[in-house]
Amino acid sequence: MTDGLLKVAIVGCGNISRRHAEAYASTGRTELVATADPVDGKARKLADGYGATPYANVTELLAAEDPDLVSVTTPPGSHAGIAIEILAAGKSVLLEKPPVLSLAELDTVAKAEQDSAGSVYVVFQHRHGSGGLRAADLLGRGALGRPLVAVCETLWFRPRSYFDPEWRGTWIGEGGGPTLGHGIHQIDLLLHLLGPWRTITATAVRLDRPVEFEDVSLASVTFESGAVATVINSLLSPRELSRIRIDTTGGTLEVNHVYGYSDQDWTFHPAPDAATAAALGLDPGVRKANGAESKEPAAADPWSASAGDDLPSNHEAQLGHLVDDLLSGRPHETTLAATRPTMEFVTALYASAITGKPVDRADLTPGHPFYQALHGETPKDQLSRSFRPT
Repeated sequence: MTDGLLKVAIVGCGNISRRHAEAYASTGRTELVATADPVDGKARKLADGYGATPYANVTELLAAEDPDLVSVTTPPGSHAGIAIEILAAGKSVLLEKPPVLSLAELDTVAKAEQDSAGSVYVVFQHRHGSGGLRAADLLGRGALGRPLVAVCETLWFRPRSYFDPEWRGTWIGEGGGPTLGHGIHQIDLLLHLLGPWRTITATAVRLDRPVEFEDVSLASVTFESGAVATVINSLLSPRELSRIRIDTTGGTLEVNHVYGYSDQDWTFHPAPDAATAAALGLDPGVRKANGAESKEPAAADPWSASAGDDLPSNHEAQLGHLVDDLLSGRPHETTLAATRPTMEFVTALYASAITGKPVDRADLTPGHPFYQALHGETPKDQLSRSFRPT
């Protein structure tokens, strides 16, 4: 750190790298000192916009520069190796999602972190928008009631041309389908809000896209609290939507958005009063207004009362928090360890879908068949059949 500025670097200069560069710059408290990418021109193009120095790879960058924090925005299959090299140099790492491709890789990076002066953080920006922060606080305190039922949906659309790059659509390069690479954002937020999960039963199918894995997955989940949820991830959905709905004993909390939410995307509907609830269903077949409306004046509910400044759930939100935390010496909460439950969830979903059996979180130890790889080293022909719709 120099003159109160955090020195940052970016390894991997594809599309998402621009979001990191813009987010760092928006803080006003960072200096982008270097970029790295093996593709000629990519590192230079990003570097030129911020007065940074371009390099061909992370090894050259670390030999010449002394950054405090390095963003890794390369294809997922390279994350673990690059993170370990950065940690070996004593520097901190910010990994784009998905952070790694397996629990084995996660634990290897975690061991490197233990042996390093640096730390590892993960980009899960939906934890950092003001709506997500309010939801986590209120649900954690029980102010919105006890969670009972949840729905988590990532219904996105990616055309066949999206998979043209050679690393996309492969286990080696991308690591998995929408469960790992797309729905993981909503999955992480769901787990952040509802706490530890216990068991997953899942289905994953390849319906249309030219990939080695799924293009749609569905799961039912039981949480340690007793709450239950359904999770769906799709790349085949033309009207894109990301949604989490949590029904509690106190009401319904819901967020609907695409790629990032603002406070206006969140709603909370308190549970109906006794008189209104008693009348529900008395006129079967008669269409009612959306939601039960109490005839009694509504007191200010905890969600409305908690409203404050709106902070959208984008890279600026998380990277702003991260830069503030590092410059002030505070711990940043979205660490590699804090995101392990999300990688365990993804692992269990694939394991359940491929084996056709429920998977308990407690079983995901180093001896589990899917610990080393999300496909569980399943033979290729059997794996292909696993994703074939029945």
